[in-house]
Amino acid sequence: MVSHYDELRGALRVLIFALLIRVVGSWVLGEGAPFGPDGTGAEAAFHLGGHPYPLHIAMLHLTGGSARALSMAAGALTAGMLWSWGRRVGLGGLGGWLVAVAPICVLPGTLAGGDAPALAVVVAGAWVSTIGGPWRFVGGALAAASVAVKPIALPAMVLLLVRPAALLGALPVLLLLHGFTRPLWSPEPSSGLLGTWWTASQGAPPSNWLQWGWAGLGHLASLPVWAGLWLAALAVCGVWLHRLERGVIALFVGALLVTWGTAALFGGRMEVRYLSAAICASLPLAGAALRGRRALGIGLVALLLWPTAGVLTQLGEYRKAQDPLAWTPGVPAIWFPFDPRPIFDACSTPDATRMRLLAHQIAEVAPEGATITTPPRADGREGELFWPLQILRPDLKVRPTE
Repeated sequence: MVSHYDELRGALRVLIFALLIRVVGSWVLGEGAPFGPDGTGAEAAFHLGGHPYPLHIAMLHLTGGSARALSMAAGALTAGMLWSWGRRVGLGGLGGWLVAVAPICVLPGTLAGGDAPALAVVVAGAWVSTIGGPWRFVGGALAAASVAVKPIALPAMVLLLVRPAALLGALPVLLLLHGFTRPLWSPEPSSGLLGTWWTASQGAPPSNWLQWGWAGLGHLASLPVWAGLWLAALAVCGVWLHRLERGVIALFVGALLVTWGTAALFGGRMEVRYLSAAICASLPLAGAALRGRRALGIGLVALLLWPTAGVLTQLGEYRKAQDPLAWTPGVPAIWFPFDPRPIFDACSTPDATRMRLLAHQIAEVAPEGATITTPPRADGREGELFWPLQILRPDLKVRPTE
């Protein structure tokens, strides 16, 4: 029987290791304008309000408004909690180590965004549900509250299937917070991803579900290696070798379905990071395949450091080329088959740091009540200029040019 002290000590080891990976990764990506899918908007909302996911903004108070610091801490906590959760449900702790190093899990923890904090809330709920008794319902409720951080972590709620009673706590909270999942059940095709998640079927549920599902399999097959979908083969072995209980088998089936469903929903507009929650939730099953095989487990963790280093160093190098005023340490890019352009386009815009510096200059000299304009950029990235201006000079008016 493992004591609570030993469990805490083991979880802390994983947490510290995961935090080190994410701190180094953030250093490699450099300093400058917030670098992340919604970091600039979230940090602006910390001062201005008006963000669509208020719990993310509330969590920013834990790190003084730094979205990237919150992501690093949340990513490390996720790895530590999944190590403990895996041991509690009979899967072992290797899954936590895999979450600490797998690129699909590390990348969100180095970016300024809500992906990593939302996943941490789901995993915290799953962990609480293992305490038993009424805590199962509390854990389910906590996991469901993640939709107010960012709904991207919803697929990870399959972790609750191991303790099915937790779903009874999750359901009322999901109903209460149903507005955050409106793009799924009441899509608005003209409002982008904030209005609909059915992007593979022209913004609305498909007319041909079979074709829609088959297309989702095609998108999964085209995923790059660094997404880690190949680890699903280990998850199959984990279920088969250990003849695990029904709740764990339900987790395995659920993880496969939400991974497939995510790819089918977003189709060609799917970014690899959308699958992070589903894949992270399946990694404890992958770890179970190597349970009792310590050398193989250590080897797999060491192997995953290569794609993680390749993704981060190549992304840092590409950011330096696109945003030269951002400081980067100049770490040589490690070869790995990876295209940094889609990730950069989702996380920033060319010359983002220059735009923020320009905002400070304009704030010093612009006459009171002046209107500042700039050409629009993809995904509203003109906010790199406008949001700092609104914080520094609330009297100024800002708008993109026609």
